[in-house]
Amino acid sequence: QKPVEVIFAAYDETIFGTDTVKTITDLNNIKEDFAFLFVGHWLRGDFGEDRKNVGMMIKAFAMAFKNEKKKPALILKTSSATFSVRDREFIFNKIKESLGEDYGKVPVYVLHGDLTPEEMNGLYEHPKVKAMLNFTKGEGFGLPLLQFALTGKPILVSNWSGHLDFLKDGAILLDGEMKNIHPSVADQFLLKEAQWFNVNVSKALPIIRDVFKNYDEYKSKSQSLAKNVRQNFSLS
Repeated sequence: QKPVEVIFAAYDETIFGTDTVKTITDLNNIKEDFAFLFVGHWLRGDFGEDRKNVGMMIKAFAMAFKNEKKKPALILKTSSATFSVRDREFIFNKIKESLGEDYGKVPVYVLHGDLTPEEMNGLYEHPKVKAMLNFTKGEGFGLPLLQFALTGKPILVSNWSGHLDFLKDGAILLDGEMKNIHPSVADQFLLKEAQWFNVNVSKALPIIRDVFKNYDEYKSKSQSLAKNVRQNFSLS
């Protein structure tokens, strides 16, 4: 019988949660002082059906803030399969599709390209990046969530799947329900009989707004999460 090999995931304490940052000059183009950050691939699937649920997250962001006079920004560090021009245009078109008539009513920025670990830490630590937002339907682990937790900034994320191993006290867990995987993503690995988590958007909207309006309160609560991650999930 072959032994089972467990693949360990952790953050590199020589880079993340430190002052080892490399400035991303493109972030200077963001006019807003408050930005939610999403990090992850935009994978295959119809609107609201891809594993990271990026389109629905963008739509929910627009629903939360399109009528507000003062709006936060949404930064998407994302791509589909490559960092090509074709991939970038695909992402832009998916954003327009997700927003529909709300396109142009909320500030959405895209970081499309390969970043070094130091640049990723610079992104997480950037003073305009105030919180992480993620409507993921399922994670094996969720390494960007772990890395971002070290900043002590709030994390709003689905209340299900692998990331709950480390996102405990201090995270803002969004309610939802399990639903069958959509035919647009089902294959020989993702069986149509399997289920993923779907964030309840109507419940998430007031929470997203409240994090923006009462930020200091949520940031204070997230300090315990940073402490737990620092003590238990480093490479050492």
